Amino acid sequence: MTLYVLVTLYRIDPVVAGTLFLFALGANAVADLGVGVWLDRHPRHGAMLATAALAVSAASFPATMLLAPHGGFAVLAAMLVFRIAYAGYDVPHNALMARLAPEPRQATWLSRGRTIGTGLAGAVVAYCAHEIATARTIGPVLWTLSATAFMIGMLLVPLLARLPLIPPPPAQSGDGRLALPWPFLIASVTGIVALGALAKAVLHVPVFAGTAPIDAATMLLMLTAGRTLSALVPLRIADARMGLRLLGIAYLVAALVAIAVALSIAAPALLTLGLAMGVTNLIGWALLPALARGAKGYGIYTMASKLALGGAGLALATGLGRAPSFAPGLFAWFAMLVALACLAAALMLWPRLTSVS
Repeated sequence: MTLYVLVTLYRIDPVVAGTLFLFALGANAVADLGVGVWLDRHPRHGAMLATAALAVSAASFPATMLLAPHGGFAVLAAMLVFRIAYAGYDVPHNALMARLAPEPRQATWLSRGRTIGTGLAGAVVAYCAHEIATARTIGPVLWTLSATAFMIGMLLVPLLARLPLIPPPPAQSGDGRLALPWPFLIASVTGIVALGALAKAVLHVPVFAGTAPIDAATMLLMLTAGRTLSALVPLRIADARMGLRLLGIAYLVAALVAIAVALSIAAPALLTLGLAMGVTNLIGWALLPALARGAKGYGIYTMASKLALGGAGLALATGLGRAPSFAPGLFAWFAMLVALACLAAALMLWPRLTSVS
């Protein structure tokens, strides 16, 4: 939403806006790791940290757009404050999953709720972005959105106070386990970058016969609908090993979906692409209570996810070069590379390569 408003309403150069957003996202990712390490050492500080961080992030969010007339440095400063502060809420509320749903089967249902909530939030943000683009004054819309997010976010603070985060088990002699299994983390990042880049890439395919038969708005609708519908996919994750196996199968199917998108950018293919993105995300979050060792594991996964989103944009920029859209035939090659990346992610999750002990 921020990039949309900066580029559409304030006419900031898309390259400049994207660079500012990438810097802020990088700072956010580093802050995620820092918050995770802090909460491992002070697990009872989660509620206090989340409250303060939510207040600062809600107060600074409108400034990420309203300061645009004052130049790029003002926007970057606001973005840094918002993103770094939000890490103080994001990591504790993610780590709360380990208390609310300690087993993968329970976490799957919680992850379904997150998926539906994310879809509804995306619809609200899209509506607000449309209202902002057609309004003369955007301040009231932004402050209303920020206040609403603050009140909804505060609903989780009492849970953090009543269910303080569990510190990681003490390291024993010869215990070489990390906060998260590396194959799971690398496979997740690879898949998020690949599928995220493909979802962004379809919006840059020129509309001519046989290539992009639907407009960008319909594409976004299909992708969002697919991600939301992923919450209805019947998944039964009994333990971490089964979850890793299912995640590998999901990335294998995602590779086939990428091939289908390479052949035809039609509504069913885009709906399936959104579904693949949603299912892999759902399984990944459902596995965290079983794989993460303390809040640091959640911080690392949150950090990796955000860096992967930035990596998706970088992959798209590499594929496009300086052109605003793909040349005829080039998009198909890009989608095939995405399919190979998804296949690599699936192979990384092969049972013999991924230890959960």
